[in-house]
Amino acid sequence: MFSSPAIGRNTALTAGEQISAMTHLVSSLELLVTERDRCEGGLNNWDLARENFAAAPLVVRKALDFIADRRTTRVIHGARAAAAASLLLPGTHRNHRAAANGFLALSALVTYPRHHYGTDGSDQLSFLVQTASAVARIGERQPRIVDACLWYIALQSTMSYAISGYVKVVSPTWRTGAALPGIMRTETYGDAQVFRLIQRYPRSSKILGHAVLAMECAFPAVFLAKGRAGAALLTATGAFHLVNARVMGLGRFVWAFVATYPAVLYVTQRRGLPGGGR
Repeated sequence: MFSSPAIGRNTALTAGEQISAMTHLVSSLELLVTERDRCEGGLNNWDLARENFAAAPLVVRKALDFIADRRTTRVIHGARAAAAASLLLPGTHRNHRAAANGFLALSALVTYPRHHYGTDGSDQLSFLVQTASAVARIGERQPRIVDACLWYIALQSTMSYAISGYVKVVSPTWRTGAALPGIMRTETYGDAQVFRLIQRYPRSSKILGHAVLAMECAFPAVFLAKGRAGAALLTATGAFHLVNARVMGLGRFVWAFVATYPAVLYVTQRRGLPGGGR
């Protein structure tokens, strides 16, 4: 738990892009089997959502209308699911991986307005990871390019945790322990059973809330002591996302954030270890 694991450059890149691809795969499969939010009265009914782009140029509005067509949406997400699944296959050529990563990133970008309501941090982070992975695959013969992409992913992960923690610290709701009960009582992210438990044990609820603050704020410590604390911190944050998947329904967050962990381990490890920098 307090040692610097050896992870090579290519291992970090491949593991990261594959885990992130799972985020896109799950997201597109969910959208393919669930269309009620895009029908009349749904949160993403395009007849209403398109008004957000009323001031956009005509060519942009026509392109968005085309993408928002039900048949087009199905084709795009079917292709996204296939591209994501192809990245899970071992031994595929780097050109294929670059193309698949690029397609996932580009398609996530162009469909974002169509699914604007309901997207979250997992979608945004997986877009960044897949974009960086595409650049890394294109420049794979230049180790410095791959390293720069892995550093980018690792720093994005670090900022995601740290800034989230720092924002919570200045919030009286989090400092007093009222945040967790407030979240658990909501219909969107709450859980009735957990809410009853924290109502019964308010002190435990406050301790849990402070533990989340400490974990997120301390995440930059992965860079200290040549990464010796990395495994422990990543284990804690990974467990945190697993709990959130069960309690809050944030299943895609597990794949999206864990996809950044190989890059974090790579850039923080001691270079003298076997495999480091390969």
